[in-house]
Amino acid sequence: MTASGALDRMVRLVRDAVPDNVPDDFIVDRFQGVRVRCLADQANLATHSGQTALVTLVSLIARMGVQTDLDVPNVELVGPQPPLRGTRLRQSLMDLGADLVPGSSVTCGAGSPYDLTFVLGDTPVASEGRGWRLTGTGWAGAITSMDRMVPPWNAGDPIGGMTAAALAAPEVFKFVVRSFPLRHPFWKELLAPSQSASWDFEGEGLILPREPVAMDIISAGAITQAALFALFRLPLRLKGRIFDRDIAELSNVNRQMLFRRSDTGPKVNIVAGVAPATSACTPVAEHFDLSGSARHLPLARQVLVGVDDIPARWDVQRAATGWLGVGASSHFEASVSSHDVGQPCAGCLHATVDPLDGDAPIPTVSFVSFWAGLALAVRLLRHLGGKPYGAGSHHLWMAPLRMDQPNAGLWRPVAARSDCPVHCAASARVPNRAGERLSVGTSAA
Repeated sequence: MTASGALDRMVRLVRDAVPDNVPDDFIVDRFQGVRVRCLADQANLATHSGQTALVTLVSLIARMGVQTDLDVPNVELVGPQPPLRGTRLRQSLMDLGADLVPGSSVTCGAGSPYDLTFVLGDTPVASEGRGWRLTGTGWAGAITSMDRMVPPWNAGDPIGGMTAAALAAPEVFKFVVRSFPLRHPFWKELLAPSQSASWDFEGEGLILPREPVAMDIISAGAITQAALFALFRLPLRLKGRIFDRDIAELSNVNRQMLFRRSDTGPKVNIVAGVAPATSACTPVAEHFDLSGSARHLPLARQVLVGVDDIPARWDVQRAATGWLGVGASSHFEASVSSHDVGQPCAGCLHATVDPLDGDAPIPTVSFVSFWAGLALAVRLLRHLGGKPYGAGSHHLWMAPLRMDQPNAGLWRPVAARSDCPVHCAASARVPNRAGERLSVGTSAA
């Protein structure tokens, strides 16, 4: 097992910006040569939300192969943090780091110079250098310069902690890729550091159900793992099935947040195995499709989908009898949508198939998949809490590289279309234009 094998998908993504004459091994070595310090004191790690911010940040960074050093106390874990093992925060993070990318580690007090520093909340920092503070509330997160005064981390809900970590992690990726020659000058702007960035999922006051939530999950890949990474940290009782026939492989550790390098076997078994005691995920080691999965119908009233294959999304939408959430990503973009009964469906949004799509591994990186999964989880939570997104916000497109920009997250309606491949009820209400037919072109994902 090699670092190149673990980071293959990320190197393919780096190729968007870096010319072909830069060897793959050189890219891997550059990432593994960067050291990031994560700094937090006991007061800012006293809550589950604060600990979740640190765990998410370290996992996203370490999965890029970057060396990560912890300047944090070894406090007791105060809530579930899968896939960590153990009861102490620092020790469990170091254990995780030893089980991700070969040749990379999570250490404590390494003493080596740091390229970047991330500080949690109002933790004092003696030497500044290059870095950011993470701050947030229960449902909102932000990063800002280390010299800014921010409040201590004392939020109740963990969504804001994960949001802040997802804002911070791209800064490490951009720092490394900026050091290479670039294909085009516009990459200098896309890879520029963010001075500050924030995102608010606006879930304050949301009341989650106490009864078990029935749901089905289609795919045990990066996006649905990120969604479950979030949901497993909330006071929810999840009960459902997870469908996927894939087997764990080394390249999964780069972006699949519930995996460790030592995990083997069907992905669904691994994901089900890290669920907290309050939840029950039944693994179904099969690909879901209408023709072969009839015995598993009906699906639950809530369904999460994270498959890359667009026709597979159509099949799930045809089988869905209630609320459906769809997460997708493509290179540096994330897309999340929801579709309830009578609304324009996933086929209306993702109506075309790219003829260039093949079996080649899809370029991706930890934080892009994580943004898609986190936004998908929040969309489900708002649905469960009786505060679903309005018709103008059924689709969210995000650009995780530059969340400091005003158009980094765009809320959009999903329009019904008469040529919907699913033939949903909403599409039947749209007048058919003469000669209209289902086209084959660029995927909307």
